[in-house]
Amino acid sequence: MLYLILAIVFSSGVFVTMRFFKRFELDNHQALMWNYVFATVTGFLICRHYDTIPQLVHESWFGLSLLTGFWFIFTYLLMTASTQSSGITITSLSSKLSVVLPTLAGVLIFHERLNLKVAAGIALALVALVLVLGGDGKTSDNDRKINWLLPVLIFFGTGTGDILMKLNEQHNTGHNMGFMIAFIYLIATLFGIMLVAYDLIRGKSKWQSKNLLGGIVLGVINFFSTFCVFHAMRYFDNVVLFPIYNIGVVCLTALIGWLLFKEKLSWKNYLGLAIAIVAVVLITVRV
Repeated sequence: MLYLILAIVFSSGVFVTMRFFKRFELDNHQALMWNYVFATVTGFLICRHYDTIPQLVHESWFGLSLLTGFWFIFTYLLMTASTQSSGITITSLSSKLSVVLPTLAGVLIFHERLNLKVAAGIALALVALVLVLGGDGKTSDNDRKINWLLPVLIFFGTGTGDILMKLNEQHNTGHNMGFMIAFIYLIATLFGIMLVAYDLIRGKSKWQSKNLLGGIVLGVINFFSTFCVFHAMRYFDNVVLFPIYNIGVVCLTALIGWLLFKEKLSWKNYLGLAIAIVAVVLITVRV
């Protein structure tokens, strides 16, 4: 139970930390790069088993980890932008509603049966997504398009990332889960360094030490979020883990968004939040 509670807390902390990036005027690319540096360092520090390079290359998850590392930083760039423009409530909800995609992947790739309850949950999730992304009519057309586009991209990006992580987990048959996670973050770090170097060379940003502090905080939270989810999967069946985890993160981030950032939701947003909780339960509780 402790791993599950910590997974909810750390995952919510990721969204909250990203929200503070804008308040402290951090450079998103530099802060995310440092985030992955310290997520990698944290991972390797707690590893009990290390692969040699020949062993690493021959791991069944090696190729998938390269793609997953790239996908991590791509999705987190979207999440950072969305938390700053659309708020942590809508961003986290879009992320958690992406459970639709791995569910469909289970049907199409792993030949799982799609029953009526799960199909209803998918339909409700799409309705909820439309409602929570509905604006108040006071924003400009350009801002409204951005506020819609980013959470929708997160919906598909996070769902794809979940599928990649599941594939990595299935291919990891040893006891080096921590090493695999740290290596995935290392790949994300390399892409982050290239992104920051490009910005500096083109003069799009200046090197600022304050981004290091933001990266340290997010990096440690980020690693333990992933670490706790993986370990919770070993102690709980999916029918117990995912409903509590997804609903817990959505509700906790909504509460934090209201208390810390005074995020205001319209009646359509609240309705979407309620429908989303029902949708997640229908999709993930297999009874």
